[in-house]
This record gives sequence, C-alpha cells and structure tokens, in this order.
Amino acid sequence: METFLIVAMITIVLFLFMRGLFSFKNATQLTLRPFNEWIVLAKGGSKKEREVMSHTILLETGSLLEGANIISQSEFKKIFSGSRIYASDVIILTLITTHIQEHLSDSSEFPLNESHQVRIYFYNCFCRLYFEGLYLERNLYKGKNALIAMARYATDKEQQPWD
Repeated sequence: METFLIVAMITIVLFLFMRGLFSFKNATQLTLRPFNEWIVLAKGGSKKEREVMSHTILLETGSLLEGANIISQSEFKKIFSGSRIYASDVIILTLITTHIQEHLSDSSEFPLNESHQVRIYFYNCFCRLYFEGLYLERNLYKGKNALIAMARYATDKEQQPWD
C-alpha cells in the first residue's frame, strides 16, 4: 500500500512538472510569432496563460536587451520580477506607453512593426522607454530609471483585464 502511494505521488508530481514545462515551452515558442498574432492569443487565453506568456516575453526581452549591451538580464529580471507585479500588467503598461510615445515622437530608431516577432516588438518598446524616456506622474525618467518607474507603477495593482 505504501509503495502504491509513493508511486502515485511521484506520478502526480511528475505530471505537474511536465505540464508546467510544456506550458513554458509553448509560451517560449509563441515569442517567435508576430506581435499581432501573439496579442490575439494572449487576449483569448486565461489569466494564468496570459501571465505565463507575458512573463516569457519579459524574459526574452531581457535577453535581447542584454545582447545589445543595454541592460543585463539579471538587472532587468530584478526590476520586473517582484511578487507584487503582474507581468501581464507590465506588458499592458508598456504597450500603452509606447503607443502614446509613437504619436508624440518622430523616432524611427526602434520601429514598432506589428508583423515582427513579438519578442522583437517588445525589445523595440523597451528600447524606446529606455532611450526616449517615460513620462510618469509629472516626471521624465530615462534609462534604467524609466524601467524602475514603470515597475513601481505596476506594483500592488489588481491584475488588469485585457479587453
């Protein structure tokens, strides 16, 4: 009887581990899709799926930013990895902020083309925030401070719907 319980527990733990692994792998593969497809999938998914997809985008973006010597992946993770921050809220805030910037700025250094891979799209969004700055609560933040200000703004908020 004890052997059966041990085998059952191991099977359950293995199943949950594999399910989580496949969810992350699927979310990683989704970062290769164009932004316009990814956003439709994110809106159609559950809150948990959207959170995994958003978290994966932040990880991929951090890797690209590090590759471009803008900010290290560990610094980027530290800014956005608080337990009181929803990754999906950071994604929404990034989209809103860069959409406003696009209308106010003539910059074409970091184009926001919706047919680009979603990870490239968000790389360009974060580059815009980093180099052009973030205007928040009557202050202009640039560089790493822009990312920190955005993370602070998203901290302790209720998870926002994606309507």
